[in-house]
Amino acid sequence: MKKTVIILGFISTIVAVVFSVTPLYSLAITPLIIAFICGLVLVFLSKKDKSKPKAIQYIFILIIMSLSLTIYKGVFDTSEVGNTEPLELKNEKNQKDSKEFPEKIEADKAF
Repeated sequence: MKKTVIILGFISTIVAVVFSVTPLYSLAITPLIIAFICGLVLVFLSKKDKSKPKAIQYIFILIIMSLSLTIYKGVFDTSEVGNTEPLELKNEKNQKDSKEFPEKIEADKAF
């Protein structure tokens, strides 16, 4: 039981760290919660067995790192809406070209 909780805790913390450094930082909350629960379970299991808490310390260090990166990105990441006029003009041009393309094909077939 203890080994499976340790493995689950490490896997979820690693997934949380990976998500927190990518643009998918908002998805890092779920693995963080799972890792925190695993860490708490390990704390209670280690109190019963009087075992070494190294794995627990590593899990909580990774949780703190991932949580701090996620909070940092959530606070300082601003989504800016730029000038959309060039994109709209390009979209209109593409639509116009797509309407003219079948006419060109039909004209080429006539020759």
